[in-house]
Formats: sequence, structure tokens, C-alpha cells
Amino acid sequence: MKHFAFLLPALLLVACTPPAEGGSSQADAIFEKNSETAMALIRDFDNEDIAAVRSHFADTAQWRPSAFGKTEPSFLEEKVSGWEGAFAKYDFDLVTEDVQLLPGVNADTKEPDGSVRVYFDWEAAIPATDSTERKAVTIKYYESWDFDADGKIWLTQIFGDVTAAMQALNDM
Repeated sequence: MKHFAFLLPALLLVACTPPAEGGSSQADAIFEKNSETAMALIRDFDNEDIAAVRSHFADTAQWRPSAFGKTEPSFLEEKVSGWEGAFAKYDFDLVTEDVQLLPGVNADTKEPDGSVRVYFDWEAAIPATDSTERKAVTIKYYESWDFDADGKIWLTQIFGDVTAAMQALNDM
């Protein structure tokens, strides 16, 4: 009986230990697939390729409002129009060299759900001209993407003070 008293805690410890790394669940596989899409999106945005960027989003994609005072989501056509305007005026360069994608979780269950999270820095710059110097700011982002069953992004959340960065860049 004494041995059983020591065996029971050991069994409970083993039973409650999460599986070793390398174990593959369906959520892990979906996360890996969605991570490929996320990295392609980041590269395509860095290359200022609107058509390629757009291809990663579902037609019904939306962006959760995270800017001060904004309460309604943005939709794909509005974002494409904004990107076209921004790419015409600014140069964008990914500053973070080793982008680390992180698995997201379902807010209710706290279980991995295939969504992708990332922290990274972008540089936005107004190029130099004959009469002006180049101006640049770095924007720190936290971004997350939720994917539909077809592997397209349907929801984006961006947390980074783009408004202040653009004001600083344009008022420099």
C-alpha cells in the first residue's frame, strides 16, 4: 500500500502532462498552413504587391476597428484603396528580420484555433526628392488573422499606432 501512495501522484503527473513537442494535432496543422499564408501576406505587403496581398483575403474580409474613435469594421475594398494610396506616397519596409508567428486561441475555449498572431515592426518612409530628405518612422505592430475554411483571412486585428506614426512622419 505504501508503494501505491507514491505511484498515484506519479500517475496523476503523467496523465496531466501535455504531449511532448512534435505531436501533431489538427489545430497545429491548420496553424502551419495558415502561417504560410501569413508569411506570404507579410512578404507581399513588404513588396507593395496589391494583387498578391489581396489574394490572401476572403472577399468578405473585415478589419476589427482598433483606431481611436472607430466603431465600425473596415472591409477589403476600403483597405485595398488605402493600400494603393499609401504605396503611392510611402515606402514600406519590414524592419523585423526574424518574424515569429504565434498560434492564436479561441477566446471562449482558450484552445488553439488555427489563427495566427505576430509582433513586428514596419518602417514607413517618405522618399527623398531633389529638394527634401527622406523621412521615416517605425511602427510597432501586433496583428492577428483569423482564417476561413478555404484558408483565406476573414478577420484582421491590427494594434499599432498608425495614425500617430503618419502624423509624425508628415509633420517632421
